[in-house]
Amino acid sequence: MVLVREGARGGKQALVGPLRAGGEYGTRRGTVRHSDIIGRAARARVDAVTAAGAGGRFMVHFPTLAEYVVLCGRQCTPIYPKDAAAIVAMLDAAPGARLLEAGTGNAGLTMHLARAVGPAGTVFTAERDRARAEHARQTVARFRRGALLPSIAFHVGALGDVVREIVGAADPQLAARLGGSADEQWRAGGNLVAPLFDGVVLDMPTPWTQLPLVFGFLKTDRYAVCYLPNMSQVVELVQRCRPWPLIVEDVVEVDWRSWDVRPAVVRSPEGALAAGEPMVCRPTHTPTGHTAFLVKLRKCAAHHHQA
Repeated sequence: MVLVREGARGGKQALVGPLRAGGEYGTRRGTVRHSDIIGRAARARVDAVTAAGAGGRFMVHFPTLAEYVVLCGRQCTPIYPKDAAAIVAMLDAAPGARLLEAGTGNAGLTMHLARAVGPAGTVFTAERDRARAEHARQTVARFRRGALLPSIAFHVGALGDVVREIVGAADPQLAARLGGSADEQWRAGGNLVAPLFDGVVLDMPTPWTQLPLVFGFLKTDRYAVCYLPNMSQVVELVQRCRPWPLIVEDVVEVDWRSWDVRPAVVRSPEGALAAGEPMVCRPTHTPTGHTAFLVKLRKCAAHHHQA
């Protein structure tokens, strides 16, 4: 997959691929042939063709993870890079960490988490919709030729239905020790005898229904982050957390405002500044609307987990 951008500044950009012999990308300025891209270096310029001959000129890039998440095909609203970056920071995700995610969606956050934990870590992600889970797997596979796939374990089903499967994949010895006992025997006072995960992320409308099933597997003094679009959901989550060993540490709404800073085109030289180059300095026209609230919960009870 490559990023193709119109040559003019601020030109339209799009993901193209997977590249294949005979493939084409149609634009309003002509058709870009995949064969003209394959084998070229980053920032190479390629020309589109039209029925009348040469068309527009385009530049080819490797997409960043943020660009890929925003531009790739989707089956639901993605967790945008600004929120994904904040979640990675709130979890204090580090190389080698073992994370649990519920709500794979388009895998935008999944990929950010996988990059944070690196090849030595694992992101166990659950998606209840099978078609969406398969789409997410394909999305990951197409980014940088599947570089992040080894750090992601995909599971299909509601979190409560696949938590035993995930525990078995994360720690087979622990799973065997727990056996098929009832859920209340899997944890004691919200704390499992051998906590598994360095962080938990829940992207679902009612996380308080699933938290009791999984926070026992969260290591003491580590974090669970819930992604919630509405403040009414935040309030209910905070109320539901009161009986559990979870402290509400932070509720955050992430804003991201881009600015346009560049040399100005002076149409009237008489009105230009006497000294220095005139500059444009203003916010861009990109919308900065609300996406979601991020609720950061810290597990505070200490059983069988020493610093």
